Amino acid sequence: MELTREENEYLRRLGELIERGSGRSLRRLDNEELAALPHLYRFASSIYARLETADEDPAVLEHTRRLVGRAHSLLFSDLERDDSGLWARAHRLLLVESPRALRAEWRLLTGAFALVYGLALLAWFAVRADLGLAFSLFQPEAIAAEIAQLEATADGEPFRGNFTFGIGRSPQTAGWIMAHNMGVAVVLFAAGLVPPLFLYVLGTNGLMLGAYTAVASHWGQAGSISSILWCHGALEIQAIVLAGLAGLVLVRAWIAPGPWSRTHAMLLESARAWRILAPVFPMLAIAGLIEGFVSPHASPEVRVTTALASVAAFLAWLLVGGRGADSPRRPTRGARALRRP
Repeated sequence: MELTREENEYLRRLGELIERGSGRSLRRLDNEELAALPHLYRFASSIYARLETADEDPAVLEHTRRLVGRAHSLLFSDLERDDSGLWARAHRLLLVESPRALRAEWRLLTGAFALVYGLALLAWFAVRADLGLAFSLFQPEAIAAEIAQLEATADGEPFRGNFTFGIGRSPQTAGWIMAHNMGVAVVLFAAGLVPPLFLYVLGTNGLMLGAYTAVASHWGQAGSISSILWCHGALEIQAIVLAGLAGLVLVRAWIAPGPWSRTHAMLLESARAWRILAPVFPMLAIAGLIEGFVSPHASPEVRVTTALASVAAFLAWLLVGGRGADSPRRPTRGARALRRP
């Protein structure tokens, strides 16, 4: 089956418009060409559908397929692009799209938090009953160093662990902590791509939390060190969990793509993974400032208040963020071009 002269002319005209409008430059097309582009795309799609069911020359079929694909990309990719300002896009991403994406993944989120805090509680009760178990549940060197610090703490003096630096070193320390924790978040994201490794890393962190605090309890210092750890940890730990969760969402598209091809499923889920990962970095930046300036120097009352305020802010963002924000976004560049009179 050969293409008619009219069909060849339509395909030729579509090719010309694609070449002129490629590179996200729909503004190059005049009003008549903008009106013709979607009609030519639909006509070319119908030609392609017919050719696929007929005994047609493979070269003609491939040429038509490429034209339809390029036209689809030109029309629809640009229509999905938000042309609002940088700050408006960042605001929507962090305060609307990210909490919505996390609520949609509530099963994974609940499971990850249950693993971390469940193992932390188990480690707490186990080490509280038997100090020797701490060396089996966490790195023996770290436990030995903590015990040495506890024994060196004078009677009546609150235990501060490694948070003994002066206020003059706070800016440098806060910057180092931010960089370190963001690196850890990237590692957790990569670990999320290998689910067994992600579970191991989460479990290790949960055991560390419980064992470290329980060791301090044998010297009556659990309250002191907890107020320091949770002052910044209320945001830091949640952010690290979210980083790994983003990796899990992405690998899920590869393992279980559903009705899509793996490539298309990865494309769809990468957008959701980014929405989950994006708030991790501002959360860690805030946690780093708290860890550098508040956790080591503030009173226990201020540290506890900071921890509670952080938890309340995180829960409010997670549970309320994005609700009632369904107003349509500003038209994209491509949409405005196609709607020109």
